[in-house]
Amino acid sequence: MRIVIAASGGQTKWAGHLGTCSHLVPVADTGQPLLARTVSQALTLTGDVHVIIPDDSRYADAADGATAHIRGRDYPSEYAATRDLWSADDRTVLLLGDVYFTREALATIVGETRRAYRCFGRYRASKHTGTPYGEIFAASWWPAHHQQMDAHLDLVHRTRAAGTVTRPPGWMLLRAWQGTPLAKHRVSVRFFTEIDDLTDDIDFPADYDRHPAFGGTRG
Repeated sequence: MRIVIAASGGQTKWAGHLGTCSHLVPVADTGQPLLARTVSQALTLTGDVHVIIPDDSRYADAADGATAHIRGRDYPSEYAATRDLWSADDRTVLLLGDVYFTREALATIVGETRRAYRCFGRYRASKHTGTPYGEIFAASWWPAHHQQMDAHLDLVHRTRAAGTVTRPPGWMLLRAWQGTPLAKHRVSVRFFTEIDDLTDDIDFPADYDRHPAFGGTRG
């Protein structure tokens, strides 16, 4: 199993809150940067861990222990930025770098045995941050899926570039696999595993300020 952690995406929603990046915000109990925590968790599960980071010196220590790859922020999706790292002979697990993962959530993700494209996330609003949207935390696939992944991603990227549908790429990719409309929020248990614990995406400053793992009190 290869784990790829994507942490090179844009920071438009975060807007420089706390003077750092959302991937590097400190977790309350240890003060450890979020990305460093995820890297440490991943290294307990496999020795094959890669991290996609921007050309920013602040990220260097957080990626320690994994193989770091510098990427610009001009890729059309996290999936595209990791394309050259997909395992040719084993399962690839993509973790999003601004997500706080519980131990139980990672056990669910890495413990998936079905040889199918799988998406792991929360379908509805967050009870921890108050965000009204569902979130994707991770996805995984096998070498047999690479060709179809490329085709689905090409459709997603072309559709977004044309402005026809501009929903988040991960959700659109899931819908492409499902064969459901790219603009309609719908999930199929054939492709989607619900994770509804403290695992959550830290996109906006309010997400960080409210989440219990970062000292928030909502819950």
